[in-house]
Amino acid sequence: MPSRSRTRIFLVAALALLAAGASWWMMLRSRGIDCNEQAPLTVLATLSAFLISVCFRLMGRYPDRRSRWILLGCLLIAAATIFTNFRFVRHYRGFCEDLRQQMHQTPR
Repeated sequence: MPSRSRTRIFLVAALALLAAGASWWMMLRSRGIDCNEQAPLTVLATLSAFLISVCFRLMGRYPDRRSRWILLGCLLIAAATIFTNFRFVRHYRGFCEDLRQQMHQTPR
């Protein structure tokens, strides 16, 4: 595997691990329901979706087994990140919307 392709693949791997780690850290540190965490988790899920598309593109470009296994691992990490972020945001979305509506209601 040439050096340039190795750099690209490991950059994608680093970004996938960074996005997964940041998501995990944000979900873990919020002991209660923090409605402010939903937007950053959505951004990290979007980054993971982008990384999935990059993984598929690189799989077509680098046919050797080692590259494909690394990219498959990155793809699975990014997919797990999207799935867990979606579940977390969806779980608390209703509560946060109700809370926002209560805060923005005008007193009569």
